[in-house]
Amino acid sequence: MRSSRFALTVACTVLLAGCAGCAGPGTDAPKDASIEDFCLAKSWMVVEGSDRFLADGLPSDDELVGLVHDWAGELARVGTPDNMSADARAGFDKLVARLEDMEAGDVEDRSFNWQDGDWENDAETSFARYVANTCP
Repeated sequence: MRSSRFALTVACTVLLAGCAGCAGPGTDAPKDASIEDFCLAKSWMVVEGSDRFLADGLPSDDELVGLVHDWAGELARVGTPDNMSADARAGFDKLVARLEDMEAGDVEDRSFNWQDGDWENDAETSFARYVANTCP
């Protein structure tokens, strides 16, 4: 059961990072990141999660949420490129806020699986398109 939760969470995170976005009050993240740095930050969770947990087995829900919070910090630290539209930036901000707000119970009840239509407004769509068209 734990391996399926981890796989689902990682899959949702990859999907989210590749094709979803956000609209919120905004972050203080820089708006002048290089495209390379932005794309590396987008993929950071999968790389870091593999480094942290593959050798030691599957993480607990608390460890996984810690990883998600660290990813939010990495995204906020790096920020977005200056060619990102205001709508796409709003999508980025919502993603970071949602990742920061995740708790261990969200893994168990699958509320981390953001397939509820909440990711379908203009900002999310704009962010998704930006990531899909910018990052390999």
